[in-house]
Amino acid sequence: MADYQNSKRALETMQRVEPHRMKGLEVLSTTLWHLKKEVELSDLAQRAVDFDRMAPESWCVVGNCFSLQKEHETALTFFRRSIQVDSSFTYSYTLSGHEYVSNEDFDKAVSCYRDAIRTDGCGRHYNAWYGLGAIYFRQEKYDLAEYHFQKALTINPQSSVLHCHLGMAQYANGKPYEALDTLEGAFQLDPHNAQA
Repeated sequence: MADYQNSKRALETMQRVEPHRMKGLEVLSTTLWHLKKEVELSDLAQRAVDFDRMAPESWCVVGNCFSLQKEHETALTFFRRSIQVDSSFTYSYTLSGHEYVSNEDFDKAVSCYRDAIRTDGCGRHYNAWYGLGAIYFRQEKYDLAEYHFQKALTINPQSSVLHCHLGMAQYANGKPYEALDTLEGAFQLDPHNAQA
């Protein structure tokens, strides 16, 4: 499973060493989101906007703050603002996709995830590939789900969670032996992952 506590410590250390660094704040805000740290996330959002209103990271952090409060439409407004500031800021497209999934607007979510993949110049943004796979799995389009989970796993092969999702898609596709091998890989990566 994701180690959000260690991620939080590392990203907070980054902030102490380089207090004016904007790059990485979006990841810190997502870490705080997963840890349900509303007060810390709200404080980070305020500091980011106060420091640089023209940085896409600032508005991405604010979007995550509203997302944690389950205010999905407001979160989307701030993710769109982040994209207005920098149309190549991949992470805001992906987080927009997640918000649309929360609203069960899968067509818009798919569009956001595709935009994230399109704008990702280095091909390392596995989250959007995962998002597409999750939507296709929900829609019982298991071939497409398997394909997209595999793409995500190619980028992030150390993710036990991605292995589990791929294994579920393989099983749904009538590939039980491949699914077992994939789930075994998930267990090897993280024996504490309950899905494995």
